[in-house]
Amino acid sequence: MRRILAVFFVLAGLIAMQALAEDARRSPDETRRAKVVATVGSETITVGELEDMVNSRSPYARQRFLEPAVLQQLAEDQVQNALFYEGAEKLGYAEDPVVRQFLDQTLIQLYLRKEFQEAVTPESVPDEEIAKYYEDNPEEFRRPEMRRARHILVASKEEARGILRQLESDERSTFRDLAKQKSLDTETKLRGGDLLYFKRDGTVVGKQDGAGIDATLVKAAFGLKKTGDLSKPLDLGDGKWSVLELTGIRLERIQTLEQASALIRRTLWRQEREAAIDKLMTDLRAELKPETFPERMEAIVLAPSNEPIEPPNQ
Repeated sequence: MRRILAVFFVLAGLIAMQALAEDARRSPDETRRAKVVATVGSETITVGELEDMVNSRSPYARQRFLEPAVLQQLAEDQVQNALFYEGAEKLGYAEDPVVRQFLDQTLIQLYLRKEFQEAVTPESVPDEEIAKYYEDNPEEFRRPEMRRARHILVASKEEARGILRQLESDERSTFRDLAKQKSLDTETKLRGGDLLYFKRDGTVVGKQDGAGIDATLVKAAFGLKKTGDLSKPLDLGDGKWSVLELTGIRLERIQTLEQASALIRRTLWRQEREAAIDKLMTDLRAELKPETFPERMEAIVLAPSNEPIEPPNQ
């Protein structure tokens, strides 16, 4: 029995000496932060953990914790959270599918943020790359002059002249109303003949279908001096005539390198980050060699669209 006790005291002494040695290797600040302020089962809450919680808040919010009672309440809140955690873990909630899914998503988000968003920041893009991008892509930073107009399409020059006379003599007649009443252009008449903004080449701003404005209308619109000016009757060919009103002018605008640098910096940063993610995926696929079996997906049964799907409890 004495021999057993002797061995016990030797082991206890060795553990104590190891703890003292570890404390000796710590800096004074590490020793201070490692002090335990509360225990919950086998878990501990340290000075450093509480300190980090307080210091992560805004300077204004941190002032509240100068009050000992507020700081004590923070510690009590962490104890309560630890108690809830221990209780939930004891009942197996840590393995619940909802919890696992949340943890998986959080892990992925943390990984992407640390490895790609924080490791490569917009500020890390060299100024030389920004200047080169600006020089290589001048059209991105030049907005050409644009005009907006509306027109009334009719079947003869005489009818076009009559519309002009009506607009000039009858104050109650508006171009928009006449376009809705008389224009043969089915695409624009419902919006009062509006042709939207377009460039000198006839390209309509914001439209991706390739449709453009008739060259005669474009030339007339860019030939007018100010909004509200009317064109003379315009011969569009094939027996079609038009009267046009200028409704908007956007002058040419060119961004300087200084004005465009912030946007370019973020663009290059996104490209660099996406390239890094693509490389990572390539490397992981080569290492882990994932396999998919599409033919087995036929076994998936979809619930009716009006019934919510809940993961099974385990």
